[in-house]
Amino acid sequence: MAELIIKSIENETFKKFRKLYTNKAFRRGLLQSLLDGPHLIKAYIASGGKVLEFIKDSSIKSDEISLIIQDNPNIKIHTMQHDLFAKISDLNSVTGLIALINIPPSHSMKPHGLSLLLDRIQDPGNLGGIIRTAAAVGVSSVFLSEGCNDVWSPKTLRGSQGAHFSLSCYEHQNIENLMVLFDFPVYALGMKGESLYETDLPKNLAIILGSEGQGLDQKLLDKSTKTICIPMTQGVESLNVGSAASIIMYEYYRQSQLQVKA
Repeated sequence: MAELIIKSIENETFKKFRKLYTNKAFRRGLLQSLLDGPHLIKAYIASGGKVLEFIKDSSIKSDEISLIIQDNPNIKIHTMQHDLFAKISDLNSVTGLIALINIPPSHSMKPHGLSLLLDRIQDPGNLGGIIRTAAAVGVSSVFLSEGCNDVWSPKTLRGSQGAHFSLSCYEHQNIENLMVLFDFPVYALGMKGESLYETDLPKNLAIILGSEGQGLDQKLLDKSTKTICIPMTQGVESLNVGSAASIIMYEYYRQSQLQVKA
């Protein structure tokens, strides 16, 4: 039987996948999202995730894509004309394979080690990068305020390169209320405070990071156990929040490794 190829923008499958890629409310309503590209798909499957459907670019021939499909023979495949596939993805270079998944439910909150509290982080690249670094240093939980970018958007997922699948992300949190629930210190990153490199970071710790443009709300700074800062040379006003998060997380990791060796 000849392979049926989707060629019309009026096709319901095309419209659903395009809307899932671009519309946060639609993803929330269906509790579904898309993984764009073989790397993300393989990472998700390796973590135990179940793909619901594949959408494949009819013009791209790839051994990697063929192997993924062969290894998952019971998953429905939609084959789409190249120009339509390119309209779904916003990547400059199309990946050739997109997977439909259910957004995993959050596990019960049992924070330990280092937890991140993210307040209004709006850029998906920054958010994905923070999550990727968090997974690399063993962060247990990431809590995101209502004003944060959608953690399960395809852009954020791409930025994290699959790190979502190895830690717990809790969206739509009231950070101020959440702070009082922790039975360990909550440090806030600010422009002024104790230098990160002069601070002993406890084993169980939460760190609050604020939005790219506005930083942390004053009430969160006031409610935190301590405000810490990252020393910078004179004339530099601030760091990108993704860079700041990486510096803090790796300093925590460095100190925790020293404690293990001691």
